[in-house]
Amino acid sequence: MPVFSRILCCLTAALLVVSCRHSGSYARDIPPRAVVKDGVAITVCDQKLTVFRGGKKVKDYDVSTSKFGLGSTHGSRRTPLGIHAVSEKRGEGQPKGMVFKGARPTGEVVKADAPGRDPVVTRVIQLAGLEESNKNSHARRIYIHGTPEERKIGRPASYGCIRMRSDDVVDLYRRVHRGMPVVIESCTQKTYLEAERNAAMRDIRVPDSIVAALPDESRNALRSTRKSSRRYVASHRRGKSSAKRLAYRRTGRKRRG
Repeated sequence: MPVFSRILCCLTAALLVVSCRHSGSYARDIPPRAVVKDGVAITVCDQKLTVFRGGKKVKDYDVSTSKFGLGSTHGSRRTPLGIHAVSEKRGEGQPKGMVFKGARPTGEVVKADAPGRDPVVTRVIQLAGLEESNKNSHARRIYIHGTPEERKIGRPASYGCIRMRSDDVVDLYRRVHRGMPVVIESCTQKTYLEAERNAAMRDIRVPDSIVAALPDESRNALRSTRKSSRRYVASHRRGKSSAKRLAYRRTGRKRRG
């Protein structure tokens, strides 16, 4: 191997170690406490997202987690660790590069690596934290989503979310469903796969009762719209009734309409 290539390999390995250990933002390569047999595992030390079926790896992708490190503090812009579940999926049928704001499509489409652009694009898979340490993940709007900054995939670069290439997030979108467990671990994919092969390792499952209780903003938005509509109709009727009573007092007879 040429000298330059060996130096480059050494630097890459060193950077990976630094990214996992620097200032405690990315912890050491620590084996998980439990594993998903049917779900998704995100390993931040090597920026990988892996899909499992029956305890076997069926697909993996390069991702990008937070450039600010790991954590669940509101406003920290860090990626939370621990057990999550898919609470909502947005973007079905939208073209690649569709820009989302508030998890809703805006109608604008941007190309991969478009200069000066860094919005959420293509698909939105929202996560809800299931542990005390990450229970605010949904409120923090922690998503798995597409990004136009595809050149940065494979290294920490996000503001808390898990970023993917548009082609990859479209493929992942078809593989996940509401209630599917998603774990974010401070380890490498290799370490996680070793834990998967450990027969004594606990299997993470999300009970149906927890799935039913997961937040769903699309349903909440619909309820809010219906409530607003009912309030408007009730207010309109009260207004008409008041106008009729006023007209009756002034004219001595009921007013039509």
